Amino acid sequence: MKKLIPIILFVLTAGFFTACDDDDDKKVAVNEAVKSFIEQKYNGATIRGAEYDRDGLLEVEFLHDNHIKDAYFNSANKWLYTEWDVAIASLPQAVTDAVSKAYPDFRIDDADFVETENNTYYEIEIDKGGIEQWIFVTPDGVIVSNGSEGAAPEINATVKSFIEQNYPGATILSAEYDKENLLEVEIKHENILKDVYFGNNNAWVYTKWDVAVASLPQAVTDAVAQAHPDYRIDDADYIVTPEAVFYKIELEKGNFENSVYVAPDGTILN
Repeated sequence: MKKLIPIILFVLTAGFFTACDDDDDKKVAVNEAVKSFIEQKYNGATIRGAEYDRDGLLEVEFLHDNHIKDAYFNSANKWLYTEWDVAIASLPQAVTDAVSKAYPDFRIDDADFVETENNTYYEIEIDKGGIEQWIFVTPDGVIVSNGSEGAAPEINATVKSFIEQNYPGATILSAEYDKENLLEVEIKHENILKDVYFGNNNAWVYTKWDVAVASLPQAVTDAVAQAHPDYRIDDADYIVTPEAVFYKIELEKGNFENSVYVAPDGTILN
């Protein structure tokens, strides 16, 4: 279902985990708060499984109204959004007309329906001779953001103020909407490139940046080595959310890839 990237981000590629990935290692239990939310919002839903995605969000897969849907929750068990595949033939005429008018040389390759607390929209993948991009279209045919091209979204005063207060001296480099319709603002702060993500009502969701594997705390590398002795650490990000800080560690073993989320003290979170 989710083709992530944003990216907690991604961006936008699906190939983070291979088909041979150790899926069983990523499955997690669904707590009562999340179960209750799904049962109330999606009457009659059957939960099929859950795991943490590569951005540290809890992804819960469930069956509802004959659709397999994925609901995403942050570390405080707050629902962020739900998405599911939709057949291209079932897209509203207003949506297909809007896409055809704005992108006459592209064809629609795939589509998801996404609902958040305040909005619903279609996430449309379009293709032209191997060039792919994502656009977001409301059910009545309004294109609300562009996943990879076009004019950069405006950074409003609320977002600027948050960055100025929390990352003093930062330089804003760029902004775009990711595939989850989060506003992704790239900044340079203390000589580090960081990605800051904002959701509904300009609320800060999380910040992440690359860290050198050699600079990881010993407690983190020791914990990963103990839990996954046959894997090597291939890459690492540091992620800050309103509730927690942790490392996202990408692991590799031959052609197998996996990821784990580890607190600075070495506690493995998934």
